[in-house]
Amino acid sequence: MRTSGLGLAAVIGLFFTLPASADLGSALDNSLPQAIEKELTSPTVTGITVAVGKGEHVVYAAGFGTANIETGEAVNASTQMRVGSISKVFTAALVGKLYEAGKLDLDVSIGTYVPSFTKKRWPVSIRQASAHMGGVRHYKGDEFLNTHHYDTVTDGIQMFAADPLAFEPGTRVSYSSHAWNLISAALEGAADEDFLPMMTRDIFKPLEMYDTAAEDVTRVFPQLSAFHSSDNDTPVIAPFVDNSYKWAGGGFIATASDVARFGLAHTEPGFLKQETLDLLFTEQFTKNGSPAGFGIGWMTASNMHARLIRDGLTEYTPIVHEHLVWHSGGSMGGVALLLVDPEHDIAIALMANHGGAFPALLRTGLYTLAIAVSEQ
Repeated sequence: MRTSGLGLAAVIGLFFTLPASADLGSALDNSLPQAIEKELTSPTVTGITVAVGKGEHVVYAAGFGTANIETGEAVNASTQMRVGSISKVFTAALVGKLYEAGKLDLDVSIGTYVPSFTKKRWPVSIRQASAHMGGVRHYKGDEFLNTHHYDTVTDGIQMFAADPLAFEPGTRVSYSSHAWNLISAALEGAADEDFLPMMTRDIFKPLEMYDTAAEDVTRVFPQLSAFHSSDNDTPVIAPFVDNSYKWAGGGFIATASDVARFGLAHTEPGFLKQETLDLLFTEQFTKNGSPAGFGIGWMTASNMHARLIRDGLTEYTPIVHEHLVWHSGGSMGGVALLLVDPEHDIAIALMANHGGAFPALLRTGLYTLAIAVSEQ
């Protein structure tokens, strides 16, 4: 556990009324339901699932609201939802594993591992692509609404593989889910194995993430929530999509407990070496020295501060210390948030089944972090 000596709980007390309890699970149970029920009054918040991990265990998990507005089924702690771009940090863990095994060079051209990624004006490395500095474009047109099923990772990257890079790698930051789809193809090339079996064997099973999977539309997932958008402020079922082109960029589903367990595996060395955690979490910089806001996949504290300023939520900034790492997720009809606090061995996972619910998750997630830190 890292320690900063910041007296963070005292600062948080200026902004929140916190429960007086020696037990984090009880503290959360006393405070979170009321906060989340308030968020559920919004027409863009249909259902929320949340889990909080501390040390080696998930200490709180619950579901609130409606899983399917047509059937009235309720969300519970076992409800699976789309994790969206949190898939990127799932994949970053596999990057770390292959790096530790000596199978992956982060700085050679991705074309070394992905021959089908046609030659570009400049070489782009996994390190650059992982921080959205590789020049690989993001979605265009109706790609986010894709309904075509791709059988392999290599098939999926053909959606963008022939396109030129948007800029010289390392010169600026431009968010790209396709960059992570490309990284997953590079992982296949480096290990000479398929991406999804590696994720299951090397990441999900060791971390007991038994309810995490690629959202393969050819399979049935009985615990999977429906997903929602809005029609004149009324929640409706979101359009059907097939995310098989972007497992690594945004195609996994999970329970909040699984996502929290994943986060806890990154608060201390064990699952990954400390050197690897430092590699994943250390913020990268552009060639002119500007902070990228990303390590290897993970968003940094500076990124969160910028988000809070942009969203007018600066009252939350005292709890965002320099070691906090995180990632958000946005999918068709769903959003997600993962906060990992290595200083206090805390991981917080939230997902919602409405595409407009992210502000509610951000407020709730930071409030939850304040409670968890206050219980140290």
